[in-house]
Amino acid sequence: MALVSYGTQFLRGHAELEDWYRHGIFFGARLQFRTPDGNALLADDFTWWLGILRRCGALRLSLHLPAEFSLDTERTILGGGYAVAVHFADRHEIWIVGRERAAWHAHPLLPDDGRHPAFPNAAHWGGELDNYWRVAERPGALEVPDTDWKQLAAAISADLDIRVPSSLVPAGPLFLPGGEPASWEKLPLFARSAAAAPAHHLLATLYAEQARLANEMNPKNENSAYQHMDEAGAVALENWGRRLDSWIIEAELRCANECRSSAILARGAPPTRLHRPVQVPPPERPPAGDAGGAESAAPAAGSGGIGTWRDRLAFAVALAAGCLFVVACAHVIVRFPWLAILVGAPYALYVHYKKRD
Repeated sequence: MALVSYGTQFLRGHAELEDWYRHGIFFGARLQFRTPDGNALLADDFTWWLGILRRCGALRLSLHLPAEFSLDTERTILGGGYAVAVHFADRHEIWIVGRERAAWHAHPLLPDDGRHPAFPNAAHWGGELDNYWRVAERPGALEVPDTDWKQLAAAISADLDIRVPSSLVPAGPLFLPGGEPASWEKLPLFARSAAAAPAHHLLATLYAEQARLANEMNPKNENSAYQHMDEAGAVALENWGRRLDSWIIEAELRCANECRSSAILARGAPPTRLHRPVQVPPPERPPAGDAGGAESAAPAAGSGGIGTWRDRLAFAVALAAGCLFVVACAHVIVRFPWLAILVGAPYALYVHYKKRD
């Protein structure tokens, strides 16, 4: 995302490399750019790659899924799931994000007992190496439609039954979580602009929902609702998570490709989906007359079991009723303190048996 977003700003002359090449996201990774012909190394640094592209007349970059280009090469199979398009006035190049596969992994003299690696793997101690292969060059301009962020937010909100963007998430530029970086490396995940402001807020909202879902489904979180769901409820929540992940991929692609200088966009048709999730069918329900055919604990459709308005309203009503009960009994408890046992004992028993369940 960062390479495409900031790279486009550089190719259009809106930002120089010195303004952003120290972005913290590029630390710890080496970017190499190759051609499949002889696996020739064209550039061993993204700054050189972008510099040569601008001198060659490149106009912008865009991020895509490889399936959009109907590519069938070994590099795409080994790829990381994304393709970068380099736009020129009369053509476009397609670069696949991939990785190299060592031929000696299939060496006949490589000992392999099927359980343990033959040799210690020191690659984990080194820095990441990201490879980009120029796999195709096609004539003509490649159209990348602009995104109506309000329409996209409405579509996500309707599908996931959550508020997008959320008022609980900061509306400023999106920074990746982590330690406090130095001022010269602290830059948003993708370039900021008037048009990109709603994109930052939308993607930050989806990341927050993803983090909350991960906590909900963490096996160590024994008190989460997910750990006590039946099979149908668990499948429904997992499918909700798959839809959330799909929308995140969709939003990341659109955020990387947002390069308008103005936020003004004529309202058009609803956006076409760039990525669709794979859903797991719910388990078959037993016949109504069978024993054990109790109501499923599955969340309502589209709710994902997380913070629906019905749950929030029920909680607010219960909280208000509890507060009124405490206030009503306060003057009695002051005169007869032992009556507090009658109030506290049922709650203590409830908490005790809930933990046992």
